[in-house]
Amino acid sequence: MKRLEDLGERVAIQRIVTILTKGKNTLGNGDDCAAIEMGNKYLLVTTDMMSQRTHIPKQMTPYQMGWFLVAINLSDIAAKGGTPLGLVCSFGLPKKTSETFLKELTEGTNACAVRFGTTIVGGDTKETTQITLCGTAFGTIKKDEFMSRIGAHPGDVVAVTGTLGKAGVGYYALKRNKKEKKLSKALLEPQPRLKEGRLLAQFHSVTSSMDLSDGLSASLYQLQEINAVGFEIDKDALPLASGLNQQFHAEHDVDPYSLALHFGGDYELLVTIPPRKFEKTKRTLQEHGVTFTPIGTVTQKRKIILLENGTKKLLPNKGYEHFKKHDF
Repeated sequence: MKRLEDLGERVAIQRIVTILTKGKNTLGNGDDCAAIEMGNKYLLVTTDMMSQRTHIPKQMTPYQMGWFLVAINLSDIAAKGGTPLGLVCSFGLPKKTSETFLKELTEGTNACAVRFGTTIVGGDTKETTQITLCGTAFGTIKKDEFMSRIGAHPGDVVAVTGTLGKAGVGYYALKRNKKEKKLSKALLEPQPRLKEGRLLAQFHSVTSSMDLSDGLSASLYQLQEINAVGFEIDKDALPLASGLNQQFHAEHDVDPYSLALHFGGDYELLVTIPPRKFEKTKRTLQEHGVTFTPIGTVTQKRKIILLENGTKKLLPNKGYEHFKKHDF
């Protein structure tokens, strides 16, 4: 009998989806969000967990745990172009947890929610042996603005918001010096791209969308599978985060591009857009202060190719996936 370590998270999700009964008025099993018909809108519902072993570095403060919990859920709302309505948060905590820890954890959830225009509306607490936190976010989106993972077509431009690899920079900053708060903030306090998601949704130009929580390569492989397409990504076009340079390479013996391609945790948006609509979309986003970079194209051949120095090679799928071993 296979174990979850043999399947990986995404195959495990596929197994679950085949068992579940699909509702008549719902979308989204296997997507960032479930979408439930509500008149001319969809009600968006997403849930995400974090556990002590996989999500909580020893340097992470209780406030940052709370911020992170809310941010990762709001990122899924952002990937659909939605507006958040509220969140519920469940805290599984050991019984010897201090009252101060609980206070700071709650303050972190509240600060992130308020920062992005919403609130915590409820939740639950339970005794657990290790810290286990779960958030559920609710949002809405007009049906004609909903950005699905499904819809990419050959010829579409592949683009990302923001920069790539900043969470990786934060990870290595923590490994080197736990006091480097500025560098580690991108890892511990991610910023969900709700503004960017709303703008993209209003343009009606996006053919597929998801966030980059698992890394660029893993996200491309997920889009490839459900859209039956391929991708060509230009390595030189990748918008590297500040700090990913030759000095970083020399200090850590890590290729900066490997973090941009595979590390994950950036919570930027990855989208595909028809070429005739791309320049107007990019220009309008830039007018709103959004960094938006074309990094490749959708292809008909179902392979994911990395263009580097005029040569083409297969891009491996090395992004983060629960239950599997990882290189970072």
